[in-house]
Amino acid sequence: MGAWGVLIGPLGFAARSLRRRGFHSYLAFLGLTLTVATTTFLLLLGQDLASRLGVDSSMRSTFGISWLIFAYLVLALGLIGIVGLLSTSYLVSSMISQRMRDIGVIKAAGALPRRLLAYVIFEALVVIVSSCFVGGLSALLIYASWSWPNVSLYKQVGPIANAGATILIVVPLISFLLSYMVASFRVRRIVGASSVSAISKQLTNLDLKSLGKPLRIKWLGSAFNLATRNVSRDRGFNKTLLSVGICVCLSMIVLSGALVSANTSASYVVRAMPPNVLIVANSNVYNQYVNLATSFSTNAPLSSLDYTNTSYIITPQNASAFRSIPGVESVDTRLITMSSITGFVKAHFAGNQDTGENINTQIIPEADTGTTQALIVGINATSVVGDWYTSDGFLQSNDMYTMIAGDSLVGNIVQMPFNLSQVGAFGYRYDVKSALVDPLNAGRVLYAPVQTVQKNLGVTGYNVLLLKVSSDPSVLPAVSKLAGSFGLLVGSQDPILNSNLAFLNNTWSYLFLIPILALALTCGILLSYLATNFSRRFNDYVVLKVLGANVWYRLRLLLWEAWGVLAIAMLIAIPVAWGVSIFFLVPDPSVSLADLELSTLVSASALSAVSVASAAIYSRRLGLTTVKDLRT
Repeated sequence: MGAWGVLIGPLGFAARSLRRRGFHSYLAFLGLTLTVATTTFLLLLGQDLASRLGVDSSMRSTFGISWLIFAYLVLALGLIGIVGLLSTSYLVSSMISQRMRDIGVIKAAGALPRRLLAYVIFEALVVIVSSCFVGGLSALLIYASWSWPNVSLYKQVGPIANAGATILIVVPLISFLLSYMVASFRVRRIVGASSVSAISKQLTNLDLKSLGKPLRIKWLGSAFNLATRNVSRDRGFNKTLLSVGICVCLSMIVLSGALVSANTSASYVVRAMPPNVLIVANSNVYNQYVNLATSFSTNAPLSSLDYTNTSYIITPQNASAFRSIPGVESVDTRLITMSSITGFVKAHFAGNQDTGENINTQIIPEADTGTTQALIVGINATSVVGDWYTSDGFLQSNDMYTMIAGDSLVGNIVQMPFNLSQVGAFGYRYDVKSALVDPLNAGRVLYAPVQTVQKNLGVTGYNVLLLKVSSDPSVLPAVSKLAGSFGLLVGSQDPILNSNLAFLNNTWSYLFLIPILALALTCGILLSYLATNFSRRFNDYVVLKVLGANVWYRLRLLLWEAWGVLAIAMLIAIPVAWGVSIFFLVPDPSVSLADLELSTLVSASALSAVSVASAAIYSRRLGLTTVKDLRT
């Protein structure tokens, strides 16, 4: 930079100014570089995970759970982008604010406003451009080393073609444009202000009314009292607290949202396939049912089967015999079959998209939505063992030609609203009542009253029984003995449930990289925030050192200031983040108290470590300063 300092003009001015400010220039550069690099890398990682797991299109499981995972991923990456942009604007604004008095001095010395504006903006641009370039390049190198040799920059994720390359260009570009706009706005305001106002920046940043009313707690020592005094007289404290609070809150939403979404998706599977359930069927039907139930998590091909073969049918009398076994709590009688179905949207009056009112002058004719193969399950609504998550409830005992659609059929064969949707099967029309999340046949399933399915197929009886049993170990031998007398096979549903949950847990184990790294991103950004905040009171700290404050006292002072800001932000942000995750993120959420406590503890520990690190780093920097380093 020494060679550039001899130049005359904006470049020479920028080189001399940045060199003179030394540590503070590097601090601004590192803060912006870290923000751009981590934000870009996390977005690249997110699109890579979406592409590898196929959560937007080809992912195994049901449409509902795939959409829940994809929606969380989009939300998380969106919030990470907001945190990055917010941090960029705050750091640039703080960088310019630290130059306010210097600009006032130059203006008072007779510099023309237009030339001064060009010089100062060019100095900011040197930091901004270099930060965006180095940050984007660092993100690319980190991402390439992480994903090597399967670097994916040109795959489509959702509606975005070449998602990786787009992120690599757009994020640094937006960061540059936002930084330039903030810098230009702040510099124009400073240059437009009077020289006296700019030079007296240090006093105008102090809230002198609050100078004599800091929070004082004797047993915490004089360092705590001085820290509260410094904070109480800082007019920029509210701005810093707001920025820190928003970053912490959004990062906590990413973390808590992952925990809530993971628990909720698992609860959907458990509710559809509860534990302590025995499957009773003919061996051929049993094996087919196991394949159907595990199609959520595996790609095993389904063989063709005559589900209504008379040798597979369980008579009502034989089914009732299982109810008399001690420990059998309920018997879910099912008649399953694979059939071709056709979707329809009934003729209806055109509706006003804004008000929902009917426009009686126009009738939209009936529409065919397509044909596909689906599993149809005839079920007795009064004795089901599942407790599915549904959009509008399950079947009732008085329902006849009514179906509940699996979530993977919604949006193509089954259209919304459901009161206009019908499904054609076995030569009959069924009204669609609602949709449910079900792993069976990967969500390509329809539930209908068993009496109606029996009538349509000309069958009396069932081909699958699900027995909800107690944990008494004597139940399984008793059920197996009775089933064997009927030529039936018995097996537990628990291995199927565990296989599906293992698949979900494996998927979420990859996605949990996002909230963990997002928390690391926030810690890095907050480290820059706190260091920048310390720089505003650099002269005060140097004077304290000159007056005899030892290393331990200075460290405690910085620690109280840093931890105080983060503690206040966490007290507000963490409950808000949990409230958003629980009440607004997913329908019918499943919340674990242990997860709530764990995420709060991890976040509080990480952010507390940031306060310690920032205080230690800046304390070490102060240890290298002398009275000559006072900024004039």
